[in-house]
Amino acid sequence: MYQRALRGHADTSTFGSADGLWDHLLRRGARSPGFRMVRGGSSTSLTKLTRSVGFGNRNLTDVVASDKVIDEYRSGATAVLQGLHVSDPHLAKLATNLALALDQPIQVNAYLSPPQTHGLDLHYDYHDVFVVQLDGAKRWRVWDPIARTVNPSKSRPTAKLTLDELGSPVIDTIIRAGDTMYVPRGAPHAAETVDQHSVHLTVGMPSISWDRVIQVAMAAEVASGGLTVPLPTNLLDDGVAAPIDQLDVQRLPKHLDPNVLRHWMAREIWRRMAPTRLRPIHPAAPPTDGAELSFTPGPLIWLTGFGERCVLSYGNRRMELPTEAAAWLTNVLNAPDTFRADDIDGLDTESRRVVIARLIDEGVLVAR
Repeated sequence: MYQRALRGHADTSTFGSADGLWDHLLRRGARSPGFRMVRGGSSTSLTKLTRSVGFGNRNLTDVVASDKVIDEYRSGATAVLQGLHVSDPHLAKLATNLALALDQPIQVNAYLSPPQTHGLDLHYDYHDVFVVQLDGAKRWRVWDPIARTVNPSKSRPTAKLTLDELGSPVIDTIIRAGDTMYVPRGAPHAAETVDQHSVHLTVGMPSISWDRVIQVAMAAEVASGGLTVPLPTNLLDDGVAAPIDQLDVQRLPKHLDPNVLRHWMAREIWRRMAPTRLRPIHPAAPPTDGAELSFTPGPLIWLTGFGERCVLSYGNRRMELPTEAAAWLTNVLNAPDTFRADDIDGLDTESRRVVIARLIDEGVLVAR
């Protein structure tokens, strides 16, 4: 399985550059937890990496001390940039496109390692990871998941892995600039530099699992007033059972209805992603009748209905409209890439103008 998915050569210019990542860390006032440093499996104390900076009437104590970071790197520590899918506009778009394609949240980190070192110890991840080597080279060893790392959960941590229990790796290779590699969730792995430095990205997919879905369903039922039947006072007596039949557990599946689940899933994905669809900074004039319209690049758009309202959601924002607009919005979502409002049925002319003006002001549509 891993050998087939192991490596492919990519145009890494689409992912950024080593120089760009160093610039992001050293020259743009990076703050913790946006970066950390690791060596031999241990994290460097932040007091060795940060400095205090006066900022107005505040004192920021977690700002990167660039020279200290360089000193740590020269002495063998790996610099880790975290959450680049939020802080880097270019990688935010990359992560958004992948999230759209996979219907799962995406996160991007970077690892900048000096020669002949290892930052993290042997470990496994709770999510699938795609490694993109940008510069230099790194040796990777990957093992098949063992029983206690299959479908791992952060709520169920396991003991530290050892090489003795893993046996021989299924992969032992060096990847170089332009190579990509896939490491499945739960697969133990270890990476180290040999005679070159290394700069690589990890594009992670922290998939939403069923335990999270069930937790949300239970929380929603509790919030709606369910599951409030008290336990009996004599429950600790011998032979007394909890009155499970008093609980209306049949209510739980309503929170797992496909439409409800789909709506929640979309919101769960986009709360973790950067806001790549933005409102115009300056309000745009309403388009003239007959103007060509198109959607702006950005996150998933989905339409749902609740009672007398329909809800158009786009990333981390939403718009509520009268239910009469639902049919027209459905037709718009199915329209060609460029369309004229006059060609879309479902609303009268005046209502259509109002809705289009709102969609343009929200940055969802743009007049060409």
